[in-house]
Amino acid sequence: MFIGSYDYNLDTKGRLVIPSKFRGEIGNDLNVYLTRGFDGCLSIYKEEDFEKVVLKYQAKSYEKSEVRKALRSFLDSVVQLSLDNQGRILIPSKVLEKFNIGNKVHILGAIDHFEIWDYSKWNDEESSIDDEFEINAEKIFSNEE
Repeated sequence: MFIGSYDYNLDTKGRLVIPSKFRGEIGNDLNVYLTRGFDGCLSIYKEEDFEKVVLKYQAKSYEKSEVRKALRSFLDSVVQLSLDNQGRILIPSKVLEKFNIGNKVHILGAIDHFEIWDYSKWNDEESSIDDEFEINAEKIFSNEE
Protein backbone atom coordinates (compact mmCIF):
# COMPACT_ATOMS: atom_id res chain seq x y z
CA MET A 1 0.00 0.00 0.00
CA PHE A 2 1.36 3.42 -0.92
CA ILE A 3 1.06 5.81 2.03
CA GLY A 4 3.06 8.81 3.20
CA SER A 5 4.49 11.79 1.40
CA TYR A 6 7.92 12.98 0.32
CA ASP A 7 9.50 16.02 -1.31
CA TYR A 8 12.10 15.38 -4.00
CA ASN A 9 13.84 17.11 -6.88
CA LEU A 10 14.02 15.86 -10.44
CA ASP A 11 17.53 15.80 -11.85
CA THR A 12 18.45 17.70 -15.02
CA LYS A 13 17.40 14.73 -17.19
CA GLY A 14 13.93 14.48 -15.59
CA ARG A 15 14.74 11.46 -13.44
CA LEU A 16 12.95 11.04 -10.15
CA VAL A 17 14.12 8.87 -7.28
CA ILE A 18 11.22 6.75 -6.06
CA PRO A 19 11.11 6.73 -2.23
CA SER A 20 12.58 3.48 -0.91
CA LYS A 21 9.34 2.64 0.91
CA PHE A 22 7.49 2.85 -2.41
CA ARG A 23 10.17 0.83 -4.20
CA GLY A 24 9.57 -1.89 -1.62
CA GLU A 25 5.87 -1.79 -2.45
CA ILE A 26 6.59 -2.04 -6.18
CA GLY A 27 8.63 -5.16 -5.48
CA ASN A 28 10.53 -7.11 -8.12
CA ASP A 29 8.40 -5.88 -11.01
CA LEU A 30 10.39 -2.82 -11.98
CA ASN A 31 7.87 -1.63 -14.57
CA VAL A 32 5.34 1.00 -13.57
CA TYR A 33 2.73 3.00 -15.44
CA LEU A 34 2.60 6.77 -15.37
CA THR A 35 -0.77 8.35 -16.20
CA ARG A 36 -2.51 11.66 -15.83
CA GLY A 37 -3.95 11.90 -12.38
CA PHE A 38 -6.76 14.00 -11.03
CA ASP A 39 -6.52 17.66 -10.07
CA GLY A 40 -3.30 18.28 -12.00
CA CYS A 41 -0.99 15.55 -10.72
CA LEU A 42 0.60 12.51 -12.33
CA SER A 43 -0.18 9.00 -11.06
CA ILE A 44 2.12 5.98 -10.92
CA TYR A 45 0.68 2.46 -10.77
CA LYS A 46 2.19 -0.99 -10.39
CA GLU A 47 1.21 -3.19 -13.33
CA GLU A 48 -1.46 -5.16 -11.47
CA ASP A 49 -3.14 -1.99 -10.18
CA PHE A 50 -2.92 -0.31 -13.57
CA GLU A 51 -4.73 -3.29 -15.07
CA LYS A 52 -7.53 -2.81 -12.53
CA VAL A 53 -7.96 0.82 -13.65
CA VAL A 54 -8.09 -0.26 -17.29
CA LEU A 55 -10.73 -2.87 -16.43
CA LYS A 56 -12.87 -0.16 -14.83
CA TYR A 57 -12.76 1.80 -18.08
CA GLN A 58 -13.54 -1.34 -20.09
CA ALA A 59 -16.63 -1.97 -17.96
CA LYS A 60 -18.12 1.35 -19.09
CA SER A 61 -20.15 1.81 -22.24
CA TYR A 62 -17.87 3.03 -25.05
CA GLU A 63 -20.96 4.34 -26.84
CA LYS A 64 -21.18 7.18 -24.31
CA SER A 65 -19.29 10.30 -25.35
CA GLU A 66 -17.94 11.04 -21.86
CA VAL A 67 -16.55 7.50 -21.59
CA ARG A 68 -14.74 7.77 -24.94
CA LYS A 69 -13.33 11.19 -24.08
CA ALA A 70 -12.16 10.17 -20.61
CA LEU A 71 -10.63 6.93 -21.94
CA ARG A 72 -8.84 8.72 -24.78
CA SER A 73 -7.44 11.34 -22.44
CA PHE A 74 -6.35 8.67 -19.98
CA LEU A 75 -4.72 6.44 -22.60
CA ASP A 76 -3.02 9.35 -24.33
CA SER A 77 -1.14 10.06 -21.12
CA VAL A 78 0.04 6.51 -20.31
CA VAL A 79 3.78 5.88 -20.30
CA GLN A 80 5.32 2.58 -19.23
CA LEU A 81 8.47 3.27 -17.23
CA SER A 82 11.18 1.11 -15.73
CA LEU A 83 13.05 1.77 -12.51
CA ASP A 84 16.79 1.91 -13.02
CA ASN A 85 19.36 0.35 -10.67
CA GLN A 86 19.23 3.46 -8.47
CA GLY A 87 15.44 3.35 -8.07
CA ARG A 88 14.75 6.22 -10.46
CA ILE A 89 12.25 6.69 -13.26
CA LEU A 90 12.77 8.95 -16.24
CA ILE A 91 9.69 11.11 -16.74
CA PRO A 92 9.55 12.25 -20.37
CA SER A 93 10.02 16.00 -20.77
CA LYS A 94 6.82 16.30 -22.84
CA VAL A 95 4.86 14.87 -19.87
CA LEU A 96 6.50 17.28 -17.44
CA GLU A 97 5.70 20.19 -19.74
CA LYS A 98 2.12 19.10 -20.48
CA PHE A 99 1.26 18.81 -16.79
CA ASN A 100 3.39 21.75 -15.61
CA ILE A 101 5.58 19.69 -13.31
CA GLY A 102 8.70 21.60 -12.25
CA ASN A 103 11.97 20.33 -10.79
CA LYS A 104 10.71 20.25 -7.20
CA VAL A 105 7.93 17.70 -6.65
CA HIS A 106 5.75 16.32 -3.88
CA ILE A 107 5.16 12.56 -3.92
CA LEU A 108 2.00 11.40 -2.17
CA GLY A 109 0.93 7.81 -1.49
CA ALA A 110 -2.67 7.16 -2.55
CA ILE A 111 -3.12 3.53 -1.43
CA ASP A 112 -3.08 1.68 -4.82
CA HIS A 113 -0.85 4.22 -6.56
CA PHE A 114 1.17 7.31 -5.79
CA GLU A 115 0.89 10.84 -7.10
CA ILE A 116 3.54 13.24 -8.32
CA TRP A 117 2.67 16.90 -7.86
CA ASP A 118 4.48 20.04 -8.85
CA TYR A 119 5.61 21.30 -5.44
CA SER A 120 3.94 24.71 -5.62
CA LYS A 121 0.74 23.23 -7.09
CA TRP A 122 0.68 20.74 -4.21
CA ASN A 123 0.98 23.55 -1.64
CA ASP A 124 -2.15 25.18 -3.10
CA GLU A 125 -4.00 21.84 -3.18
CA GLU A 126 -2.91 20.90 0.35
CA SER A 127 -4.27 24.13 1.77
CA SER A 128 -7.63 23.50 0.12
CA ILE A 129 -7.94 19.85 1.15
CA ASP A 130 -6.85 20.53 4.72
CA ASP A 131 -9.52 23.21 5.06
CA GLU A 132 -12.19 20.82 3.74
CA PHE A 133 -11.05 17.58 5.42
CA GLU A 134 -13.79 17.30 8.03
CA ILE A 135 -16.58 18.33 5.65
CA ASN A 136 -15.44 15.85 2.99
CA ALA A 137 -14.87 13.02 5.47
CA GLU A 138 -18.34 13.54 6.89
CA LYS A 139 -19.88 13.40 3.39
CA ILE A 140 -17.95 10.26 2.50
CA PHE A 141 -18.72 8.34 5.68
CA SER A 142 -22.16 9.67 6.61
CA ASN A 143 -24.02 7.03 4.58
CA GLU A 144 -22.19 4.12 6.17
CA GLU A 145 -23.62 2.24 9.08
